[in-house]
Amino acid sequence: MSKRHDARAEDSDEPLYRRLEDYQRRFRLLDEQMRVLERERQKLSAVVNHTDAGFLVFDAALAVTWTNNIFTTRFCASSSPDEVLGAPCHRVLCGRPAPCDTCPAAQPFRSGIVAHQEMRLSIHERSRHIYATAMPIKALTGKVEQTILMLQDLTDLDILRKSNEALEASEARFRSIFEQGGLGMAAATPEGRYVEVNPAFCRFLGYDREELQGKTLLDVTHPDDVAETRRRMEESQRPGQPRFEMERRYVRKDGRIVWGYTTVTWLLDSAGRPPIGVGLIQDITERKRVEESLRLSEGQLRQAQKMEAVGRLAGGVAHDFNNLLTVINGRCGLLLDQLSDHPLRKEVEVIAAAGERAASLTRQLLAFSRRQIVEPRVIDLNTVVTETEKMLRRVIGEDIHLEIRLKKEFGNVRADPGQIEQVIMNLVVNARDAMPQGGRLTIETAHADLERAAAPPTGSLEPGGYVTLTIQDTGSGMDAAVLSHLFEPYFTTKEKGRGTGLGLPTVAAIVKHCGGQIAVDSAPARGSRFTLYLPRVEEAVEEKPRDAAGATPSRGTETILVVEDEASVRELARELLQMSGYTVLEAKHGQEALRICRNYDGPIHLMLTDVVMPRMNGHELVETLAPLRPGMKVLYMSGYTEEAGVLRDILDSDSVFLQKPFTPAALNDKIRALLNSVRRG
Repeated sequence: MSKRHDARAEDSDEPLYRRLEDYQRRFRLLDEQMRVLERERQKLSAVVNHTDAGFLVFDAALAVTWTNNIFTTRFCASSSPDEVLGAPCHRVLCGRPAPCDTCPAAQPFRSGIVAHQEMRLSIHERSRHIYATAMPIKALTGKVEQTILMLQDLTDLDILRKSNEALEASEARFRSIFEQGGLGMAAATPEGRYVEVNPAFCRFLGYDREELQGKTLLDVTHPDDVAETRRRMEESQRPGQPRFEMERRYVRKDGRIVWGYTTVTWLLDSAGRPPIGVGLIQDITERKRVEESLRLSEGQLRQAQKMEAVGRLAGGVAHDFNNLLTVINGRCGLLLDQLSDHPLRKEVEVIAAAGERAASLTRQLLAFSRRQIVEPRVIDLNTVVTETEKMLRRVIGEDIHLEIRLKKEFGNVRADPGQIEQVIMNLVVNARDAMPQGGRLTIETAHADLERAAAPPTGSLEPGGYVTLTIQDTGSGMDAAVLSHLFEPYFTTKEKGRGTGLGLPTVAAIVKHCGGQIAVDSAPARGSRFTLYLPRVEEAVEEKPRDAAGATPSRGTETILVVEDEASVRELARELLQMSGYTVLEAKHGQEALRICRNYDGPIHLMLTDVVMPRMNGHELVETLAPLRPGMKVLYMSGYTEEAGVLRDILDSDSVFLQKPFTPAALNDKIRALLNSVRRG
């Protein structure tokens, strides 16, 4: 009995034990779930209380049942945040006196799902961009009992977004400017190595972008500018000087030199170090070319002004000197006629020779100053060279071999043959002096057709046809320093007393007057070659005007009026004419000549008048006397005139002109020829 009772007791204890274990298991599971819920609650509480978002819980009447601190401090529209709990949504959220139809907290109650809405709220008197998310809290039956409203302030995000958009737009504009701009741009390290270059800079230097990015700033800098560029780079990287500017030369990939105006600005980091520099490079090659052309033009202008001043001085001196030489040479001629066997004849011959040399120097002065009276006509250059050959051989002596090479039928030129002879003589004398021990002198004519403009030392040559005259020697030659001053007046390398410094300037002036230029090639110990380029003309050679004086007698009995303001010249002319049998009337100036012509009863067959005189020049005098003495012939005389226009009018007319200084024979022959032409008329 007791055994069965014990067995039943054991049987009844086993289900109780199992139930206890089940209760314990369930309790542990419930405890674990509570722990999980607590952890999740803490997480949620941490998120809700420490996030930037505001949270509210509304009941079905849209009254606040809970809120986090963020809402009450940042989002609450109510003036009393402590009174938020139990307050209606429209008062704490919108600050309105009545509910609004678009209240985000009410939407989950109607739809049962999450609702999103953007709105503008006035919070603390500032308009804010708010993003609201309303989430329903449902009972087990599925009914929405509460709504959780999360509010996010997007105002600062808008500002950031707009800033980012502005930054992106700015970067896009910069990239567009960088890639499409015409100004060269480059970024480089403090050592000058390029890390970024734009297409304009690549075009400027002729490199691809990849090629330039492997080079440094100094790699593409002209060697003469490397030191200065390096110095400025180092100085600009010191504190307080984060930039430098300079004009410098670059070497392109093809080797050409180009100019760039470079501006480099270093971008400093927080420590004040320049990790990178940005450079702007403006192509100023054309500007530099124009500046150089302007500089050369200014130099040429100054040289032209100097030459003009020297020319005026030379012309003025020559004018006065010609009057003196007219008297000196004329008086010497008279003395020589009277001293045929006199012991003083040789002395007078020395004076006469000196006078002729002085006259030659005067002609050089006039040719240099372009105030010489010239008579250009179409000539054959070969004929001029041939006619001067005999005289040239006497000038150079026996130690110099003269070789003349004349090209046949190569064209004619328009020039004064006397001036061309003077050019040849000057160049030959210079060649002779450069070969004191003898040598070879070559004179050659040819033709040249220039397809492009050329720039010899004396000016520029336009494309076209030219006749060339080359005079080449095997003498000492000239260095660059001498060549740079070769055509300057009064510059000479000859010893004192042997050179005037006017020979080559005179040659240059004559050639320019003919429309040509001179090219010079010379080096020390290699001799010199002067090549004259004269424009070729198609007209036939003009015959030299015949002088009728040699076939007519040089004496006469006519009446001649001499008008000359220089007393010594006037007296010489009077004596010469009287010795030849003429009746001579004298006038110091034009007014006196007018009085003589009005008061003299007899005929005046010829008037010998100077061109330039005080009160009235010779041309004006002739025009005034024409009605009074219509049959009177006129012979003009002058050494030089500042009033080139007056003399040019005379030369362009049919008037007869006598160049000072003149010899007695030349004066008599001119007058006799002119008077004979009157008799034939």
